Amino acid sequence: MQTTATNGRITRGTVAPKVEGHFSRDRSNRPGWRLPKADKVLYVSATAAPWGLAILLLAVSMPHLASGFQSITRCGPLAGWLLAVAIDTAQVVAKMQLTMARRYTVKTEAIWTSVGIVAGTALLSMALNVLAFLAGATDRTGTVLAWVAGIMLPLLILALSYTGSCFALAKQTTGKRRK
Repeated sequence: MQTTATNGRITRGTVAPKVEGHFSRDRSNRPGWRLPKADKVLYVSATAAPWGLAILLLAVSMPHLASGFQSITRCGPLAGWLLAVAIDTAQVVAKMQLTMARRYTVKTEAIWTSVGIVAGTALLSMALNVLAFLAGATDRTGTVLAWVAGIMLPLLILALSYTGSCFALAKQTTGKRRK
C-alpha cells in the first residue's frame, strides 16, 4: 500500500494521485520479498553448520596428518599431503555411505566395510594427530592436552558430519507429538 500526506497527516490505504504522463505500475498485487520463516532458517542452520564445522576441523587435521605421515614414512611433503587428503576423504565418504545406507537397500557386507573404513581411518587420524600435537608439548599439561585434542579432533569431525547428514535427510514431522 502507498501512503499519502493529507493536511499534514499520513493516511494508509489510499493511493497517491497519478501524475499525467508518468508511468506507474500497480504494486498492490506484487508478492514482494519476504524473510524465510524461523523454522526454515533453523533447519538450514542445523544442516549446514555441522558440515561447515567439520570442514573447518578437517582443515586443521590435515596438516597434522601430513606431518605425521612425513615423520613416520620419511616421505616428501606432497606424498604426506596426498595421504592425509586420502585418509580424511575416505573417512567422510564412508560416513556418507553409512548415512545413505539407511535410505537404500545396501548389502550388510558393504555396510560393515564402511564401518571398518570409518573406524580404521578415525584411529589412524587420532594416532597421527596425537603424534603431531605431542611434538609441540613441553610439559605434562601439554602432553595431556595433546592426547585429548588428538583424539577429539577426528571424533568431532565424525560427529558433525553425521549430525549434518541426519538433518539433511530428515523428514518434517506433521506436528503431532509422540508419547
